[in-house]
Amino acid sequence: TLEQYDVRARSIEQRIGLLVRNGLSGLLLVVAVLFLFLNVRVAFWIAAGIPAAMLAAVGLMLLSGQTINMISLFGMIMAIGIVVDDAIVVGEHAEARFREGLSPLHAAIAGAQRMAAPVTSATLTTIAAFMPLFMISGIMGQIISAIPFVVVAVLLASLVECFFVLPGHLSHALRPDMPERGRLGHFKARFDAAFERFRAGFFRHTVNAAVRHRYVTLACSLAALIIAVAAVIGGRVGYAFFPSPEADTVYANIEMVSGTPRERTREMLLEVERALYDAVENLAGSDSDLVTMSIGKLGTTVGSESGGSVESSSDTIGGLIVELQPSDQREIRAAQLMAAWREAMGPRPGLESFVVTAQQTGPPGRDLDVRLRGGSVQDLKSAAAELAELVARFPGVSDIDDDLPLGKPEVILEVTSAGYAMGFTTEDVGRQVRNAIDGAVAKRFPRGDEEVWIRVQLDRKALNTAALQSLYLRSPDGMEAPISEIVSMRRETGFARIRREDGKREVAVTAEVDPAVTRPASVIRALQEDGLNAIADEYGISYDFAGRAEEQAETSSDMLYGGMLGLAMIYIILAWVFSSYARPIVVMSIIPLGFVGAVLGHFVWGVDITILSVFAILGLAGIVINDSIVLVTTIDSRRVDEPVEQAAVNGACDRLRAVILTSATTIGGLTPLLFETSLQAQFLIPMALTLVFGLLVTTFVVLLLVPALVVIQHDFARLYLRALGHRIAIGGA
Repeated sequence: TLEQYDVRARSIEQRIGLLVRNGLSGLLLVVAVLFLFLNVRVAFWIAAGIPAAMLAAVGLMLLSGQTINMISLFGMIMAIGIVVDDAIVVGEHAEARFREGLSPLHAAIAGAQRMAAPVTSATLTTIAAFMPLFMISGIMGQIISAIPFVVVAVLLASLVECFFVLPGHLSHALRPDMPERGRLGHFKARFDAAFERFRAGFFRHTVNAAVRHRYVTLACSLAALIIAVAAVIGGRVGYAFFPSPEADTVYANIEMVSGTPRERTREMLLEVERALYDAVENLAGSDSDLVTMSIGKLGTTVGSESGGSVESSSDTIGGLIVELQPSDQREIRAAQLMAAWREAMGPRPGLESFVVTAQQTGPPGRDLDVRLRGGSVQDLKSAAAELAELVARFPGVSDIDDDLPLGKPEVILEVTSAGYAMGFTTEDVGRQVRNAIDGAVAKRFPRGDEEVWIRVQLDRKALNTAALQSLYLRSPDGMEAPISEIVSMRRETGFARIRREDGKREVAVTAEVDPAVTRPASVIRALQEDGLNAIADEYGISYDFAGRAEEQAETSSDMLYGGMLGLAMIYIILAWVFSSYARPIVVMSIIPLGFVGAVLGHFVWGVDITILSVFAILGLAGIVINDSIVLVTTIDSRRVDEPVEQAAVNGACDRLRAVILTSATTIGGLTPLLFETSLQAQFLIPMALTLVFGLLVTTFVVLLLVPALVVIQHDFARLYLRALGHRIAIGGA
């Protein structure tokens, strides 16, 4: 029979189909929001920009060699709501000018001209916020790079569309002779009337109170930020670097003690398989179809993250590949099966190590990987054994192993003082013993295209310990003596393989961490506090953390520099737009409060913050600034004719519809993903949570805090001018 196994295309099709379904659902929500808040014809032409921008982004992906994958599709879903933000601002302002009495053509042109600077700057700041994701190196950089590429491509296409295509469509859509009729027209009329009452009543009173008590508003925002940071630091909301989706493939690797014959390793591999089906029977019954296929491989390990101690001899190692039913079709999780399998296996005579791991996605490396360096091999092995005992104390940690396996028994030869007196050195003894056992090359000569070696060696049948003890060695002056008078012999168990890193001996102690019980970061922190430093000091060695911890440190460093560069670029763009050094700080002040929404979303959903959540926070910074830029621009335009407090309140009321629309479309595009039950999409949900709840919070922040901050800035400017005038008056006196 011919059977397929480990068919990646099947899982890829499932994941792409899952995201396409969620993307279409999000698109419908976005269009529904547009039709709810805007004129039907205006909403239609704004929505028409979505496929246009998406097709342009796909064309750029084709030219740059990008592919359709799970990450790039998520970027497209994220961009569904972002892509219409520019068109919403232009269309909403054009519709407002049309209601003020301008002709459709002049209203469309006025909307594009008035919003050209704020929309362009908002797009540039969003691009600047996503640019740091391009700076992330390593595996995480390769994984995440598709998202900023897709978003930037869509934003550029949207910018071109909303200024060069949309105004022409709006000039035809804004027609007074085509009123909306039917049930939709009546519903829209009632909704618009209710929205106007809300804006003129409750919202205006709320903004007025926030501006009047502006320092209380600022204090409440800072308190919310402090609470969010404390929730993460205190562990109320956990952090996991990159949790893998539920695995459909499990790998088991065994290693027998050195010298085990190949047939015995094969028997042990069959016992491992029997233990697997015993575990399945205990979990799901004898008639369960939980395991669809199991394939044993003798003489090699399986899986990208096989056990740490892979001995050079292929006779003593083996592996088992186990395929499970798709995750959405079974109730038993891979972690449950692996725990039951380990319990069913138990200790077996001759089995050096038994490691069970699930197939991983994302950055490579084990959950816990501690590298011990320096010292002698014996010190490293002893330190690794003590560290393994220390790690085993933590709940949720399994498959503890090291990559310094014991090998076959060895005979250690050391030259004695009598041997040195005869003129022997370690090099002389080693060369002569090697020649006796392995043979000495007496002559080499060419024969055709080959080189022939003539090797002189002892009879293979006569090679044993007794032959070594009866060996005679020749001193530099030609005297021969028995080896027993020249060296001392002792027996030891050696090591099958010794790793070196940068010229230093190294041993890796690895383990798997159950995320349902604890987190790798917690284990690493506890190890440093509870004995790892003492072990290093006792044996005179150093240690470092590798695996996913190393990838996490590298990614965090890249994100720090990238984030600083992104904020600097945003500040420069805003300083250019507002021609001010202080006003960009007002606009950027809402960026940290996006973190409040992200923490709230993860807390409500009961999931950990991941590295993808942090990536989403960087992108969120650019999205939330868009509304702030447009709002501050509107307030500044009103300050020409109105007092600053009145301008702040009226500006917030003017931009209420546009701010709610831009946030609601992005939220609508991602909301279906929040309620996705498929286990294959679980690692993307933290990104969606960050964006959805971050926008929910920052929408209120933009509408309430930004007007208050504009007035606070005016207060400080007035105090500064008063102090400056007082100083000038004193100087003049």
